[in-house]
Amino acid sequence: MKLAALGAALIALIIGLISIPAGVGHAQGAARAVEGVIVNGTAGGGDVSGQTVTLHQVSADGFRDVTTTSESDGSFRFEGIEYDPTLAYGVSARYQDAIYGTDLDLSAGSPEMVTLTVYEATHDDTVVSAESASLLLASADQSAQTLAALEIVRLVNRSDTAYVPGSGVMELLRFGLPPGATELTLDTQLIGADFVQVDRGFALLASVPPGEYEVMFSYKFPYEAERFTLAKTYRYGADSLRVLAPEEVVTIASAELGAPSAVTIGERQYQTLEGEGLARGATVSLHLADLPTATAGQRIGGRLSNVRFEYAAPVGLGVLMAGLLAYGAIWKSGRRGPAHPPDEDEKAIIRQMIEDLAASYESGALSESDYRRRLRVLNSRLTALAHPDSA
Repeated sequence: MKLAALGAALIALIIGLISIPAGVGHAQGAARAVEGVIVNGTAGGGDVSGQTVTLHQVSADGFRDVTTTSESDGSFRFEGIEYDPTLAYGVSARYQDAIYGTDLDLSAGSPEMVTLTVYEATHDDTVVSAESASLLLASADQSAQTLAALEIVRLVNRSDTAYVPGSGVMELLRFGLPPGATELTLDTQLIGADFVQVDRGFALLASVPPGEYEVMFSYKFPYEAERFTLAKTYRYGADSLRVLAPEEVVTIASAELGAPSAVTIGERQYQTLEGEGLARGATVSLHLADLPTATAGQRIGGRLSNVRFEYAAPVGLGVLMAGLLAYGAIWKSGRRGPAHPPDEDEKAIIRQMIEDLAASYESGALSESDYRRRLRVLNSRLTALAHPDSA
């Protein structure tokens, strides 16, 4: 199913994503310098001297990191940077197990002073809440009796401390999935985020500094009959909740959210349920009806077909979503034993993803803004690899 027709709705759901400053295609010039300072944004926060700061230089062939240490006033400096227009640049620091970073535009020369604001860490996830949550029930596979879904959660931290995961499962950012959910894919604005599947869902291994961040994930889940009740628990609550479903796919209803309303997106009719002020831990029951069920012939002799689930958000996630799924799988396999995470495998995946992005961009299939957005996410993954002790 192509969700390009959902453009208007997805733009409303995904507003505010960060893009990378322009600067592709400039000629090399004089060596650049990057100057900056680390500041502590927590009232009465600790000393930021002696922190390791990393300059990232990312290309299709890999990446090269250069490190320095912040001075007593938190300042740092990188000199003699030979600018290459084919590279993406960024700078990051790790403070109390949280990673803070930003992209750099070196195309016009040395950039302005960089400020990396860090925060004191807390393991108390009550500093994190959901400003909004959205669920799209995108398509149904009749023979497999599965629904494809996309969720977008906008997390917000309004405190002056950074939430940092603790050592236990209950101290991680957790998101629920329906029973039997498969084919989980994930994208997030949180820097250096990894994920691991846990009971009844998945957990993000990521810190949440003050600010707003989106978590987007898609999956498929099974249903057994024409009618099905999906119970969704919102661990972080939601100031606003929206549920969308195409009319020809499924009929939706919910006692907690009231009667559905109709909306036309493109040439397609959708039902929508909306709610406000969900408390932390609130459960919403979605009653699904008119689901297509497999025929006797499909149940007996048919091989289950694969649902092809795509969505075309303004950020263009295509190849990136598939790559992140492989990245997450490799990370999880690396955590099952005592061996160190397979960094070389992770780097190889990211290199391949960058190559795929470059090929799509050069062929004209990908806009410059989408190319740069995806490259920014890949740079965030490399930031995580540069700080393996933060996970």
